[in-house]
Amino acid sequence: MNAGRTGLPLATVRCVALSAVAIATLVALAGCRPLYIPLVPDAQAAPTATRLSDGSQLAVVAGRPRLVIGFAASGQPAQDGAWLDVQWFGPSGAQAASESLWLDGTSPLQQLVFELPVDVEIVQGEWRAVVSLDGILLRQFRADVAVDPEE
Repeated sequence: MNAGRTGLPLATVRCVALSAVAIATLVALAGCRPLYIPLVPDAQAAPTATRLSDGSQLAVVAGRPRLVIGFAASGQPAQDGAWLDVQWFGPSGAQAASESLWLDGTSPLQQLVFELPVDVEIVQGEWRAVVSLDGILLRQFRADVAVDPEE
């Protein structure tokens, strides 16, 4: 038998040393645990997204684009109000005009009609209208405009 300086067998010294290391590790790990258990927050209702109705469309009326939009019953604009933006893009891809409308959210919206401003020259080709609510894209519409060359 090997005896250490203390007169104890070497196996006993190793066992005591390993036990001391294990106890020190457990004490150190216990200090890493949180002092409280965080509470689980109450479930919140998911926000309903604003959606345009299926009847929304961009049509050509009297040679000019006209956008008619309606809101789906599943979602409405925010109760505290929001900006509805319509941007018009011509066949070249450049923005031709834009309009904004403040929706206060207090009255239900049935249909909104937007027409390309009269000061914008009509060019033959594909016209697009992009509709967004508070900067969030709702939908993009397109219509082909044919210009009568005799006019």
